[in-house]
Amino acid sequence: MVTTAAARLASPDLVGAVFEIDDGKGGLTQVRIDAVTPAKENAAILLHTLSSRDPKSGEWLSMCDPDAFGRRAGFPLRGRWDGYRFVEDPNTWFLACTAGSQGKCVLWGYDPWGQTPDGRPLADYYRTCQQTVRADYLGDGAPHTKNGTEIDVADIAGVQRHDTVGDPDYIFEAGWGPTGAVCVAATRWSDLLTEEALLKASPNLGGTCDEAAARARGALIFTRVKRR
Repeated sequence: MVTTAAARLASPDLVGAVFEIDDGKGGLTQVRIDAVTPAKENAAILLHTLSSRDPKSGEWLSMCDPDAFGRRAGFPLRGRWDGYRFVEDPNTWFLACTAGSQGKCVLWGYDPWGQTPDGRPLADYYRTCQQTVRADYLGDGAPHTKNGTEIDVADIAGVQRHDTVGDPDYIFEAGWGPTGAVCVAATRWSDLLTEEALLKASPNLGGTCDEAAARARGALIFTRVKRR
């Protein structure tokens, strides 16, 4: 038997390619790769400008919303989602847009398949980051934030460090773990969720909440937010 090795193509070789993905409704969506560029945060991450074909008009429309830098881009990531929770699965993949928590957390250094500087898996940091970005305090899939909200993130592994320590305009918000907040000092937007309402729903999130207290409760990530 004579066999020929299949060509292995990198993302830049696939610009203009069209493929189909599951639309989550029992059908398929056509997706086109329009451009590929390295991410400014990490050149090893290739950002894909992606379009999907509207099944009614046939028009190609951007798949991703603009992020804080105006980019409409995403990238493939191994794994899958069980509802709103990330599951490590090397046999499946999904498209993560940079404007959403799925993409942001990778760009911030929490690649779920990567390791911390001291060699620990980053998967739980990625899960924690999902709760952090979305202000999902209870870990039940309900977000309590607004698009464009600035948060200052740090973690116990040193992947990210606070930039606002000593800045009186910023206060400690919460410590976070893979299933939601471990303690909360202030909610991000009181018009979306007050601290009183949150603590009524989950009294265990109350009490002293600063970085030391959050660490003692098992937090992986800490957030500081602007005073409002």
